[in-house]
Amino acid sequence: MSDRFIGTIAVQSGVPIKTIRYYEEVGLLPRPARTAARYRVYPPAVVERLHFIKKAQSLGLRLTDIKEILDLADRGRCPCGHVQHLLKLRLQELNRKIADLHLIQRRIARATRSGCPPRFRPHGRAVCPTIDRQPLRRESTGRATA
Repeated sequence: MSDRFIGTIAVQSGVPIKTIRYYEEVGLLPRPARTAARYRVYPPAVVERLHFIKKAQSLGLRLTDIKEILDLADRGRCPCGHVQHLLKLRLQELNRKIADLHLIQRRIARATRSGCPPRFRPHGRAVCPTIDRQPLRRESTGRATA
């Protein structure tokens, strides 16, 4: 029999058993056949599918994105156009996050240069001048931060 138990699939793919079960639960992997003793048995092609999932994750794609891609492929449709669209959206999101991180980096550098007054002791609502003197600003993500 060419089918394999989950432990063998885990070793061959480098994906933990718990993760394989989760991927099955969320629909990234088809439900496997079961033995009379209810053990999962997978076809060898599952290893390649798990490799594909890991490669897609390495490009920053989320499991929901990967599921859409796999669903298209499973229906015999070429997912390449959809993949390009998803990667472009992901790149835009990463560029926004990088810009946010640069802003935070500049604010932290400014805050560490200004330092704390000598012998400051918290009193009233003043907890720490380094933080208290920071303005509340809206970041490019649209959420208020301190």
